[in-house]
Amino acid sequence: MNPTLQALEAQLNQTQAIPEKLRLLDELYQFLRLNDLQRAGQVVEEMLILSNAGSHSVGRGLTLKNLGDFHYRQGNLPAAQGCLEEALAVLHQAREVKGEIEALSALGQLHFLQSNFPKALEYYLEALELSRAYEHKALEANALSGVGSVQYTLGNHQEATKYFLRSLALKRELGDRLSEAETLNSLGLVYLEIGDFSGAAQLYRESLALMQAQGDRQGQARVLSNLGTVFQRLGRLQEALDYHQQALALADQLGSPQVRAACLENLGRAHAALGHLETALGLFQASQGLYQESGNRLGALSTLLQVGSLLGRMGQSAAAIQILQRGLEQAALLGPQKLLLEYHQAIADVFEAQQKLELALYHLRRGLEIERRLHKEQQAQKTTALLAGFQVEKARQEAEIERLRNTELARANRELALAIERLKEANAEKSRLLDKLRQQSAELERLARQDPLTRLHNRRYLEENLEREFAAAKRYKLPISVALVDIDHFKQINDTFSHQIGDDVLRIVGQILEAGCRGVDFAARYGGEEFALVFPQTSLPGALVACERIRQRIEQHNWAALHPDLKVTVSIGVSSDPSLPNHEKLLAAADEQLYAAKRAGRNRVCPAP
Repeated sequence: MNPTLQALEAQLNQTQAIPEKLRLLDELYQFLRLNDLQRAGQVVEEMLILSNAGSHSVGRGLTLKNLGDFHYRQGNLPAAQGCLEEALAVLHQAREVKGEIEALSALGQLHFLQSNFPKALEYYLEALELSRAYEHKALEANALSGVGSVQYTLGNHQEATKYFLRSLALKRELGDRLSEAETLNSLGLVYLEIGDFSGAAQLYRESLALMQAQGDRQGQARVLSNLGTVFQRLGRLQEALDYHQQALALADQLGSPQVRAACLENLGRAHAALGHLETALGLFQASQGLYQESGNRLGALSTLLQVGSLLGRMGQSAAAIQILQRGLEQAALLGPQKLLLEYHQAIADVFEAQQKLELALYHLRRGLEIERRLHKEQQAQKTTALLAGFQVEKARQEAEIERLRNTELARANRELALAIERLKEANAEKSRLLDKLRQQSAELERLARQDPLTRLHNRRYLEENLEREFAAAKRYKLPISVALVDIDHFKQINDTFSHQIGDDVLRIVGQILEAGCRGVDFAARYGGEEFALVFPQTSLPGALVACERIRQRIEQHNWAALHPDLKVTVSIGVSSDPSLPNHEKLLAAADEQLYAAKRAGRNRVCPAP
C-alpha cells in the first residue's frame, strides 16, 4: 500500500471528531481520485453522510467540492457545475480560503471544457488572486496552469508558455512532482500546436516518467494518448497506434468512462489514418456510447461527427447524411460554433462526393458564415484574455506595494518608486502587446483568406476578388477568363497511396498553379481537390494556352518522388464571357466546361485550345 494512503487511513481510524474526519477524508479523496475512482466515490459518500449528520459548514463545502469533482470525472458536467457552485458559496461564507480557491479552479476547468473561455478565465484569475493574497503557492501554481490553458486554447501561445513556465517553477520549488508532470503535459500541447513535434514528444516523455513514478494512471493515460497524437502528426502511424492502445488499456483499468471514451476516440482516429475504416468505426461508436452514458454531450457529438464522416468515406452516403444531419441539429441546440462548422463541412464533403453540388455549396456557405463569426469572437476573446492577464499582474504589483507600505514605510517609499517604473514598463509592454495584437489581427485576416494546406487563396478570397474583377471587366468592356481545375481520380489517390500523399499532391498542384500565374492573375483553392484560376484582361484563347501549359506541367511533374506508382493529371474547364449577368454565372460556365473535360476522358482543357 502507498505510504501516504496508509498514513491517511491510520489517522482516520484514530479520529472521532467529525470536522477533522471530514478534512482527512478530503485529503484522501484528492489522493484516490487520480488512481481509484471507485474508492474515491466511496469516500465522497462517507463525507456526505458525515456532513449531513450535523452543522459542519466547512465539511459540507469540502464535500460538495469533491462531489462536483467526482461528477466531472464521471462525465456528468451539469451535476458537477451545480455542486461546485454551491460548494463555492458555502466555502466563501465559511471563510475556508483553501477550499474556496480549489472550487474556483475546478469551476474554471469545467467552463474551459465547455468552451466558455471568458468565464473560465474569470474563475482562474480569481483563484490566482486569492492564492497569492493568502500565499497558497501550490494553488497559485494550479491557477497559473489554468490561465495558461485558456491562453493556449485562444491561440495566445507566447502568453500560455509564460504562465505554464511560472507554474512549473513553483511546482518544482514545492517539490510537487505530480503537478510538475501535469504542467509538462500542458507545455507539450503548446509545442505540438506550434509544430515542434520533437519538443512535444520530449516533454510528454518527461511527464510520463513522473506520472509513472507517482502512480497517476489517469495522467499516464492522457499523456500516452498525447504521444500517440504526436506520432500520428509525424506520419508514424504504427507507433501512434501503439501509444493509443497503451492509453486505452490504462483507461480500462481505471474504470473512468470519460477517460476511456477519449482514448477510444483517439485510437479510432489512428485506425482511420491507417485506413482501417471498419475498426475505426467500431471504436468511434463505442466512444460515443460512453460519452452519452456519462452525459458528455459535446464528446458524444464529436464522435458522432467522426462516425458520419467515416461512413461517407466508406461510400455509405445515405447513412452518413442521416447521422450528420442529426448531429447538426443537436449541435445547433447545444451551441458550440466550432462543432457546427465541422458538421457543415462534413455534410458538404458527402454531398460533393454524391455530386449534389447545390446542397454541398449550401453547407459550405453556412460553414463560412460560422467561420467568420468564430474568427471575430476569438479575436475579441484573445484581446480580453491578454488584457485580463495584464490587469492581474498590475494588481499583484499594487498589492505588493501596499504590503510594503504597511510593514516598512521607509523601505516602501523606495519600493514605490521602483514599482512606478515597473508600471511604466508594464504600460509600455501593454502598448507593445496591443501593437502585437493588431499585427496578429492583420495576420489572421490574411489567414482567413488563405487555404492552410496549399497556401493558395481560399474560396472567400476568390469570391470577393472575382466579383470585383468581373465588375471592372463589364464596366470597362475588358476580357476576363476563369478556369476550374480538378485533380483526376483524387479519391483513388487518397485510397491507394494514403491521405498524406493526397495532401502532398494538393500542395504541389497548388505550387504549379501559382507558378503559372502572371502578376495580375491569381489561383485559389475552390474546395476539396478543385482549384480556380482567374485571368483578368485575358480573352479565351490566351486563357486556354495558359491552362494547357499548366496541364502539361502537372502531367510531366516528377510524381515518382512521392511514390513510384503515382501519376497525377488534371481536367480544366475555362469560361470567358463578361456579358454574363454576374461572376457566379462565369464560374458556373467554367464548371460546365470542367464536366465536359471529364466526360471527354479527363486530362484535358475544355473548350479545346
